[in-house]
Amino acid sequence: MAKNLEFSYDLYIGAPAAKVWKGIVDGDVTRHYVYGTRLETKLKKGAPYAYVGEGGFKVVDGEILEVEPEKRLVMTWRAHWDDSVAKDRASRVTYELSATGPSVTLLHLVHDDFDGPTATYSGSVHAGGWPLMLSSLKSLLETGKPLATK
Repeated sequence: MAKNLEFSYDLYIGAPAAKVWKGIVDGDVTRHYVYGTRLETKLKKGAPYAYVGEGGFKVVDGEILEVEPEKRLVMTWRAHWDDSVAKDRASRVTYELSATGPSVTLLHLVHDDFDGPTATYSGSVHAGGWPLMLSSLKSLLETGKPLATK
């Protein structure tokens, strides 16, 4: 079984790094593009976090591993959106931001540390996963509106 699976995604966003960072870590923003969930955390190393949906349901949770504001965020990623992913061990998500101009930011995402092609891997990297969420974040930050996914 392949244990070195990783999903990597690069996206240029027409917004300064500070605005992209806020889009990633502010629960009032995440609810617009992370399937209606709010990121709840203290945003410091070792702190727990959760993307919380309706009724207080934790769709994803884990621990903050590294925080470098406006540059890097690393967290464990434990999915709970259905029974198949709930059986998977936590994986890891890394966001890295690089300014490529005064109002352009490169967002580099890596989702790794999977135990092979798990349900979490499949649900995160295919249709409706990271590419859709990050494209919606890009639209939200550039136009004020997320993608219409429903």
